[in-house]
Amino acid sequence: MSGFTLVELVIVIVVMAILGGISVSFIKNSVLAYVNSEAYYELADRADISLRRMSRDIRNALPNSVWVPGGSGSYVQFVPIKAGGRYRQDDFDAGRLTLDVLGPMVNVDVGDQLVIYNMGIAGADVYEGNNIRPVVANANTVTFAGALFPFASPGSRFYVVNGAVIYACDLPNRRLLMYSNIAIAAGRVANFNGLAANVVAEDVTECSFTYTEGVMQHSSVVTAQLTLAKNGGVARLVNLINVVNSP
Repeated sequence: MSGFTLVELVIVIVVMAILGGISVSFIKNSVLAYVNSEAYYELADRADISLRRMSRDIRNALPNSVWVPGGSGSYVQFVPIKAGGRYRQDDFDAGRLTLDVLGPMVNVDVGDQLVIYNMGIAGADVYEGNNIRPVVANANTVTFAGALFPFASPGSRFYVVNGAVIYACDLPNRRLLMYSNIAIAAGRVANFNGLAANVVAEDVTECSFTYTEGVMQHSSVVTAQLTLAKNGGVARLVNLINVVNSP
């Protein structure tokens, strides 16, 4: 009666160990690839949602209020439009503090402010405070307090705003933050330290904003770059946001 020798058993065990090691390597690589792909798709989805939200807010910004310090930096500031419409030019020319609204009634809350013809330049800059006034609404009129506006809008347009918004990169804590209802500061100085913030995205490893100014009646562009990384997955997205600056 024949059987296996000890040498043959050892050879079989060694071969099986080698084949097992190779199989484990293939399985491990496949599992890691699957985990990384899942992590990538999750991160890409989160980054896309964050950039879409930010794009929507910036596109609704008051003309000529979008600002990135130095043209490129770690945060972008702007004044979102809450409401808007057209006023009767005769009221403005007559120096009245109450302007008839041409169109639907405008809803105004406590603390809202009226802006007319924001050019983003000296004498017509919301951040300097020379074309923004406290406002109340009554039926189809808006009434503002303080001095008359320095310039009329060529299209008789007005906007209702309530504070500024900042999207800021918080790379030490791997987050993208949003600060809202910020007092519109003179000189476009964004002092948001100590303010409460909403977390827009986590696992942020790279983040930056660039603002490219356009020509009047044309769109400027905000370039937002966002990179998220987690569990071996990395998602890098770049979004170009058109900003209409016709006041």
